[in-house]
Amino acid sequence: MTFDLGNSVGDINWSPYSSTVFSAVSSDGKVHVFDMMENKHEALCEQKVVKRARLTHCRFNLKDYMLIVGDDRGGVNALKLSPNLRKVVTSQNEDIPDLTYDVQRKKIESLLLMVGANS
Repeated sequence: MTFDLGNSVGDINWSPYSSTVFSAVSSDGKVHVFDMMENKHEALCEQKVVKRARLTHCRFNLKDYMLIVGDDRGGVNALKLSPNLRKVVTSQNEDIPDLTYDVQRKKIESLLLMVGANS
């Protein structure tokens, strides 16, 4: 899979909440959040965070639905993820969230099988 952000990429980070979600920051000051299970071709969210700086780093918070980004001028911004970016996989038999390793592993394996079948 290839994702073209149109500018140089400063950093990427996999989400701790979902095995198919990652964020990327670019030199034009934008944060891009992808969920490969939802859309393999476009970001679910693309937000310009800074005007005159290049974003260089990004990290998801391990406990809360937040993303922190840093720029080349020393600025740091904390961004709260919108509800559509907080989707949590639920187990098939229950209505409670299931963040277990096996569920997330099956989710990414399913995606990889779909991508492999389309090659």
